Amino acid sequence: MHETLDAVRVARKEPLCVDVDGTILATDLLYESFLAAFKRDPSVLFLAPWWLVRGRAFLKRKLAERAQLAVELLPMNEGVVAYLKAEAAAGRTILLVSASESQLVEKVADRLDFVGGVIASEGISNCKGRAKAQAIKDRLGSQEWEYVGDSRADFDVWSEARHVTCVSSKETFTAMVRTRFPKAVVIPKQSADFEVLLRALRVHQWAKNLLVFVPFILAHQLLNWTAWGHAFSAAMAFSLCASGVYLLNDLLDLEADRAHPRKSRRPYAAGALPISSAFILTPLLFASAFVIAAMVSPAFALVLAMYLAITTGYSYRLKALMFVDIITLAILYTIRLVGGGIATEVVVSPWLLALSMFLFVSLACVKRFSELLLLRNRNESRPRGRGYLVGDIDQVAMFGSSSAYMAVLVLALYVSSREVVELYRTPQVIWLACPLLMYWVSRTWLLARRGLVHDDPLVFALHDKVTYVVLALGVLIFTAAKW
Repeated sequence: MHETLDAVRVARKEPLCVDVDGTILATDLLYESFLAAFKRDPSVLFLAPWWLVRGRAFLKRKLAERAQLAVELLPMNEGVVAYLKAEAAAGRTILLVSASESQLVEKVADRLDFVGGVIASEGISNCKGRAKAQAIKDRLGSQEWEYVGDSRADFDVWSEARHVTCVSSKETFTAMVRTRFPKAVVIPKQSADFEVLLRALRVHQWAKNLLVFVPFILAHQLLNWTAWGHAFSAAMAFSLCASGVYLLNDLLDLEADRAHPRKSRRPYAAGALPISSAFILTPLLFASAFVIAAMVSPAFALVLAMYLAITTGYSYRLKALMFVDIITLAILYTIRLVGGGIATEVVVSPWLLALSMFLFVSLACVKRFSELLLLRNRNESRPRGRGYLVGDIDQVAMFGSSSAYMAVLVLALYVSSREVVELYRTPQVIWLACPLLMYWVSRTWLLARRGLVHDDPLVFALHDKVTYVVLALGVLIFTAAKW
């Protein structure tokens, strides 16, 4: 029969040795330190292979020295922590035993006031598998001990331990452990399912890529089935590429996300997905996006490459620059329109480009305004990884409101232009779209002021019934103007 945690708390008195990566922490210190070091110094990407040649322990030491990792923000497996805390209160000695660099493991120990000592890699030998088991025996001598781990590498340690405790989210791994160690105790942890993966990929954000359909629809080519096919392919290419960038952005923004009340629930920030999965998924998403783009046309593939370059720059650095981040977001929206025009072989009107730039600058300002408002309500002075102070909130609102009304002005000037006569039989009807757009942007900003807009305006729009009504009325107005 398998032992239970309650039985363990009564029966066991031996020192308790516990793994860190994936066991206490819901993440891995090696990947975390690599990402933190890379964000500070991109040359780490090229130096890491040379460090690895000198051994995994040396690599971990060099990354830890450069990372400045915020260990206090790292997600933990609360079930494991609760077990360790209860055992420490019962008088058991708790030792952290990890293959990670000792500098980082010591910081994890400092975060847990019940830890009695640390055994970890020291830059020379990698404290993993048999080396970890030997290090524990060297430390405890003839004492028996319990080991808490979560991976195949821990089998060598469990073989030497008096008691086996497994932290697992997978039934197959749990069964494997219990086959070899029938008395093993299992502490369950959060498992990553398909829904979590979809949240990481931000599938709901794919709605932005419907913009690629706008150029040929406004050019009144609704019966051009080739254009529909190319537009669909272009939207899919943008979506896959954007999901890859979202994963990259999440990896580079882990510290800032963990300090944010809502973004801390993102899968990678919360430890719901292993960081290693992003290293596999990101290049696959990019490769798939460019295969589809190349099938549309070489020119569209070039636009997608430009989009990837700009959005990667945004993720790595531009989002930290005051107002540059807002302009960059607006450009990324507008690139979708340009890409849609190129994919469907439709010339994008300068009026449409002007309207989109002003409108998307306004929406980007809504995003920043909502973030700053949340921080102001929490009495914080500035967001992590951004170039703003909470005191900038009124100025950001002014920029956004002004840009919104500039978009309305562009629409009004378009109705008065010569170009509109070529496309619409009764263009005067389009004047009705001006107050409609004015209403929507004004309402959005009023709701943002009241703290009722999600810090991503797209998420707000997708859940806002009024937005759908405004969109439907807009379609009716332009249809009436055509006929």
